[in-house]
Amino acid sequence: MRNLTLVLLGAISSLLGNATAANISSCNIIPVDSIIVSGLITNIPENGSKTIIINECDPSEKAERRLAEPDSAGYFREKIPFSFGHTFTVNYHGNFINAYAEPGDSVFIQIDASKSPLEFHLSGNHESLNEQYSHAYQVLSKIYWDVTLPADTISLADYMIAFKKEVARTRTLVDEYIASNAITSDAAKLLHIDNIFSIANLAIGFQGIDKEEQLAFFTDSIFDIFNEDNTKLMIFPYHIKALLSNFPEYVGKVPKGLIRDLMYASLQEQEEGFTVERSEFANPAYYDRLYADRNITFNLDAIKQDDFIVAQGDTIYNIKADNPIKWLVKEFPEKLIYLDISATWCGPCRAALAGSEGLREHFKNSDVIFAVIWLKSDLQAWTKLLPSIDNAIHIFIPDDDTANRIMGTMEVKGLPSYFLIDRKGNIGNKDLPKLNSNALPDFLKSKL
Repeated sequence: MRNLTLVLLGAISSLLGNATAANISSCNIIPVDSIIVSGLITNIPENGSKTIIINECDPSEKAERRLAEPDSAGYFREKIPFSFGHTFTVNYHGNFINAYAEPGDSVFIQIDASKSPLEFHLSGNHESLNEQYSHAYQVLSKIYWDVTLPADTISLADYMIAFKKEVARTRTLVDEYIASNAITSDAAKLLHIDNIFSIANLAIGFQGIDKEEQLAFFTDSIFDIFNEDNTKLMIFPYHIKALLSNFPEYVGKVPKGLIRDLMYASLQEQEEGFTVERSEFANPAYYDRLYADRNITFNLDAIKQDDFIVAQGDTIYNIKADNPIKWLVKEFPEKLIYLDISATWCGPCRAALAGSEGLREHFKNSDVIFAVIWLKSDLQAWTKLLPSIDNAIHIFIPDDDTANRIMGTMEVKGLPSYFLIDRKGNIGNKDLPKLNSNALPDFLKSKL
């Protein structure tokens, strides 16, 4: 009977089409290491956004950032890899909807695009939790905009007084929201973890007066970094990554389990050539995913033609109705193009560009072209930033849907992201050193 039921469901889905299949996605058998994210966007204005980005929010470089385009009826449906239970993000027209899922779950999101602020509802697994948490996030995330922390070079003792004062102040606002909105204990736990690590992520540059103080900050008892409940929040891995960027040896102090798996994922993402034995992972399937050797091909035709702005030297000009990647290839035929996808608000993006000025200067008379595509950025901020970044071609993408299509097509997991376009116009990123890597100069020379 079970097999017959599955056959019937498949036949029904085939007959009714993908749109209706999105509605019954919870009936499907979902692989244990993935989730189904589906939904319906209604009342899309004529010139409204036609794309949605689903960000898995895993700390590894294999994390999925999936582009979905609703069909003519407004439905979308995506299967997303998912190795452990945590929150993920759906980004529609600049609005972030956060939801919690565990491997094997199905989450359905209904969005009314005509409403401002955006009106949305979630159903499927963890429906009550997600309805409460996602709407609470819309309200409470704004309280962290007003957090003020001292200089990150003062003593740990003085810094922690200010840090914990801000945590206590915002915790009061969170608790007031919880009480006045009858938030369940499960949703309240997520909001409390959010409270600590939202502020922690404003402090990931903490230096203190020496390395001992820096380590003491990131391992302070307020963070409770061995508590696996923290892994339910997608922002927790940022704290782990900041810790390991300065103290990679700390992973040796962590017992085998999910948190150590996440530490290994962070190290693999930030340290070129990092590897570890499969037996070290608590979840061997997660290891298999992280170390799978994928041959990625990019269908650039999926990036639709649109208008964009180019800055080249002291000149800024508009390009009408073209594909920005193909435009680069046409503009610089038979050149080696090192492509940086960045955003003006992205601190690591700006830092990498500032730190690579000597590299770009070295290659400026060669067949290597450095190009930066700026996505989801403010035009005024971009024009102010340009004078500080020499020896690069800058492309500003003003349209959010075009930005989403670039990120989805090229599987951009986070910013900055780097790609290489060879002399024949082929694009890839396998084994490509990052812009601020010491290995990049020799890598580029080897390709000339």
